[in-house]
Amino acid sequence: MKTDFKFSNLCGTVYSKGNLVFSPDGNSILSPVGNRVTVFDLVNNRTETLPFENKRNIRRLALSPRGNILLSVDELGSALLINYRKRTVLHYFNFKGKVRDIQFSPDGKYFVVGLGRH
Repeated sequence: MKTDFKFSNLCGTVYSKGNLVFSPDGNSILSPVGNRVTVFDLVNNRTETLPFENKRNIRRLALSPRGNILLSVDELGSALLINYRKRTVLHYFNFKGKVRDIQFSPDGKYFVVGLGRH
């Protein structure tokens, strides 16, 4: 018996908190759904849930201008650095605080994180 199943989509969960991110070509929207990221392909009418998950519900997403690096930060400040095209996690790190915003620089070499006690 073959048991090589692949998780493809998350059903039954609704969008809450977090921010929406458009892909650089404008054909897709990335949305946090709980502790996972769902990609809505606007051209082909398809959805895909990415194969990784944060520890808690996702609060912020940032996609590099070239569309190859995705940052996903949860409610407690734990972050995933992801190769978006290959759908793999490159690194885990913690900002040790609640992240209010995260953005890439226009050239995509750097990212800035807004932390605060608000």
